[in-house]
This record gives sequence, C-alpha cells and structure tokens, in this order.
Amino acid sequence: MSEYRRLLLLAPPEMRRSPAFERAEALALAMGASLHIMAFDFVDSLEVAALFDPDAMTRARDGYLELHRRWLHLEADRLRCQGVDVSSNILWCRHPRKQILEYIHDLKIDLLIKDVHLESGLKRLFVTPLDWQLLRDCPVPVHLVAAGLNPLPRHVVVAVDVRGDAAAEALNDTLVRTGQGLARQCGATLSLVHVHDKARSYVHEMGWGTLPMADGLEMASRADALQAFKELANRHAIEKNQRHFLSGTVLETINTFVSQSEGDIIVLGTRHAGVLENILGSTAENILYRSASSILAVSPGYAG
Repeated sequence: MSEYRRLLLLAPPEMRRSPAFERAEALALAMGASLHIMAFDFVDSLEVAALFDPDAMTRARDGYLELHRRWLHLEADRLRCQGVDVSSNILWCRHPRKQILEYIHDLKIDLLIKDVHLESGLKRLFVTPLDWQLLRDCPVPVHLVAAGLNPLPRHVVVAVDVRGDAAAEALNDTLVRTGQGLARQCGATLSLVHVHDKARSYVHEMGWGTLPMADGLEMASRADALQAFKELANRHAIEKNQRHFLSGTVLETINTFVSQSEGDIIVLGTRHAGVLENILGSTAENILYRSASSILAVSPGYAG
C-alpha cells in the first residue's frame, strides 16, 4: 500500500474537537501527510425562515458560516504551528455526499476521516445515513472514528473473510496491505483475524433452506478456510503470533477480540455477499453500528 499523503477530515458541525478531529491530527503528524478539513453546515429552521424573510435568512446563514469559518481557521493555524500542511473549507449543504466525492477526486485524497454517526436500525431501512453512503460509494478508504480511543492507533486489527472467489482473495490482499501500511506509519501492532462461522459455512456451501448433510461438511469447510487463511498470512509475511483464526459468530467474535486485544481500529472490506446482506448491511456496516470500534473500510475497487 502506498503511504497516505493527503487526508480529508469531515469536521463535525458543532465546532468541537471530536474523536475524528483528534485522529486526523495524530495521523497527519505521524504520517507527514497534508490535511484538508471540510465542514458542512445546514440548519433546517433557517431554511423555513427563508420562506418568510429571505434577506434575514441569508444574513443569519452567512453569520453562522462565518463563525464556523473562524473556528476552523483557528484550528488550522494551531495545526500549522505543529508543522502540518492544512487547509479548510466550509459549505452550506443538507446532503453533502456529492460534494464529498468531488473533493476526494479533485484533491486526490488518500483517506477520508469522519466521526461515527449512529442511526437506529429502523431508520436505516428508509433513510440512508451519510456513513452508509460513504461506505458504499467512496473510492478511497473510509475511516469512521468512534469515541474514547487513542488519537494515534496502537493496535490495528485486519478482519478478512477467506471464503469466496478470486475477487474476495484480491480484496483480502488489499486489506492486509492497507492494515500493514497503516500500522507501519503509526508505529502500531497488527493482528490478522478470520472468524469461521459454522452457520455461514453451511449457507455458503448448501444454500438457504437446506440442512447440513453431515458433520464432515463442516470439517472440510473449516479445513479449507484455515488453509486459505495460512496462505494469505504467508503471502504477506504475517508473524504466527499475529494470526488469529477464530470460531463463532462473526460480529460478536470480532468485537470480543478487538475489546480483549485493545484494538484501536478494524480494517475490513465493504464487499456485499448477496441479497440478505444488502438488506441488513455488510459486515463493515454491522460492525460500525453494533460496536464501539473505529473502522477503516476498504472497497473492492481500491488498489492501495
């Protein structure tokens, strides 16, 4: 993986130093990367007021943006004093997905950093949150940062799924390279994790609605997965004490491992396996909404 050189932080609208802000600063300093800070403001009540007094709304909006702009400039100046190459911008926008993707393209961003924005499971079915949109559409890795973590990652966990075709294998290689590069730039330790889920192996091999024919199927599936995991680790020179082939349900097992190993960030892919996962969300999205861990999500098309 090429080193990260251009970071984009989506700053929170509350004008505060959020966990993502702290993480972006720490990464920029550790990596010697440039940092662009982007903020998007929108106040619904001001838009309603525009129906009655457009001029007053414009003045209020401009004043709000100017206040936020000054705060960003102060933070940028503080970062420059530490040697960070930093720029900032702010826009008035309700749905910023398009603008974010344009900035990533125009500025040749390597990594997008954003605070985790939680939505209820029911709302996710009808209103796609920005987090989910970015996980699906962003061409570069998306780092969604949870609260209460070290500003600079100390332990990087790479979660792979070794079941699958050549495309899945290629994605796993990308995930390992991404995790290794991040750990190297941050001076962090690394763990490679695969969770063998018996229930998922039956579904994968036999399809929905079919009972397992014999325990031998599970044994063969596990042996194949273990061999694929070893080959993946060997290709990338992962030390034996960094390899963790686990059994259990994927989400609970990964979350338990990250908690017990004090992982700061989970690197995983956003590949969708089928219709059911498209409805419930990919593993990356489920981990994001079911745990307190930060994630670094990598799309299948990312070359690293």
